Amino acid sequence: MRWRNLAIFTVAGVALAGLVIIPPAESAAEPAADLEAFEGLPEGPGREAVYFNCTACHSIKQVNQQRMPREEWDQLLDTMVEENGMHPMQPWARTYVLNYLATHFGPADEEDWDGLPPGKGREEVYYACQACHSLAIVKQQGLSREWWDDTLTWMVEEQNMAELDEEDRALVLEYLSTHYGPDSVNR
Repeated sequence: MRWRNLAIFTVAGVALAGLVIIPPAESAAEPAADLEAFEGLPEGPGREAVYFNCTACHSIKQVNQQRMPREEWDQLLDTMVEENGMHPMQPWARTYVLNYLATHFGPADEEDWDGLPPGKGREEVYYACQACHSLAIVKQQGLSREWWDDTLTWMVEEQNMAELDEEDRALVLEYLSTHYGPDSVNR
């Protein structure tokens, strides 16, 4: 923007000087390839920051094909800085980028979770269970926490389910017993 006029205002006998910002005249012809310039990134606050930070090293396609929660985008940015030589962003810019990524490239809508209700552990349940069978089987059970625990043990020992680490197992058990326990409204 250009600074074009200096204005002096008098309010209650006191002279106030201020700069009036007059933006340059809008050109009648917008750049024809605005969306093309950002390779299909949706409009929104942070689009330019994402585009220019990410395309400094790789194609924007590596971004717009991802669907991750904010925490995973945050970890990915750390990895880009620590292992790939990305220049660290100022904290305010990083927040701007993370907000954009979480909004436009966060986990897919509820439908993509096969109807699992939101909650801590949903992702772990989704990926652990649907790897071998439909989530409809999980959603109809109505088991107590103890029975869910026994079922997970049986799945690992008898059905060759990959064993969950202690933290993930605790998340899965809490999620299943909360959302698909005997008194759950989700069944």
